[in-house]
Amino acid sequence: MQPGKEMRDNWNKERSLSTEEAQAQKQLQQQKLSREIAALAEKNGCTLAQLVIAWCLKNDPVQCMLVGPTTIQELTSYLQALQLIPKLTTNVMNELEKILDNRPVRPPMISTLALNQR
Repeated sequence: MQPGKEMRDNWNKERSLSTEEAQAQKQLQQQKLSREIAALAEKNGCTLAQLVIAWCLKNDPVQCMLVGPTTIQELTSYLQALQLIPKLTTNVMNELEKILDNRPVRPPMISTLALNQR
């Protein structure tokens, strides 16, 4: 075996392992987030999907949301999330945003007048 090829093979093997470890770590983190959100949803008497839909719709920066229910039951459940929106208090929103750590932020609006003056 050529020394350069052996070195590349070892490097590729190590890189593959580190990628797998990173993916496993990411998956564990996502599972943890899902459990925390599910617990918050249960505490508020709704499903995880309903809580997430209501959270998205309550956030001002969100302009549009696409959902893909595959059954009438899923669609009904998603629509019930609309009733949850008024129940999302500041405390619930803060709890959810603390878990997710990804509060949507609307970019600042710049008027066309301000753009023309540049």
